[in-house]
Amino acid sequence: RILGGPDLSATQTYFTIANVGVAIDFPDRPALDLANTVFGGRFTSMLNSELRVRTGLSYSAWSSLVRPSQPGALAITSFTETGTTVDAIDLALATLGRLRDEGVHVESVVSARNYVMGQFPPRLETNAQLAGQFAMLELYGLDRSYVDAYGDALGAVTAADVRSVIEAVYPPLEDLVFVLIGDAAAIREAVKKYGDVTEIPITAPRFSP
Repeated sequence: RILGGPDLSATQTYFTIANVGVAIDFPDRPALDLANTVFGGRFTSMLNSELRVRTGLSYSAWSSLVRPSQPGALAITSFTETGTTVDAIDLALATLGRLRDEGVHVESVVSARNYVMGQFPPRLETNAQLAGQFAMLELYGLDRSYVDAYGDALGAVTAADVRSVIEAVYPPLEDLVFVLIGDAAAIREAVKKYGDVTEIPITAPRFSP
């Protein structure tokens, strides 16, 4: 469950916590976009607020969704000083647990919607951007409603919709994969509490198990 890259000169641990997410044609895309925005998709997200603003354990923490034709990864990513590796990971997990247990408030949904809608139109301004959208629709067999109807669909999302998508997509804490890159000698014993550890030198040709 844990892939560690031993680099004895490392002063920080970079970590990703992930599991399988959804594909590009996931039907509740607007609700999921809002959930991800609240959880880890902007500076004021839950993850960044906890790991950077409140505790100073990291300079940045975020969540990401990779959505290809088949379900891709849903991941939490951050970095921290070697000595606070477990503290940062534990806090990221606790924040994920809070998301799953409590969902998000109506105010957070409204704020996230405004943020996403502010970010969406600038992605459709230039010829190159439009061509990219057309290519994406063709590649994945999607119709134009994927773009044209997005704003209306986003506006219709409720806090209950976001709660439902969180329960369906965000994994429980016992069902996660951890990837850590850092000083293996310093963190090896501490991170065993998350599961079996597989170590690979960062100099390995493919850096994969």
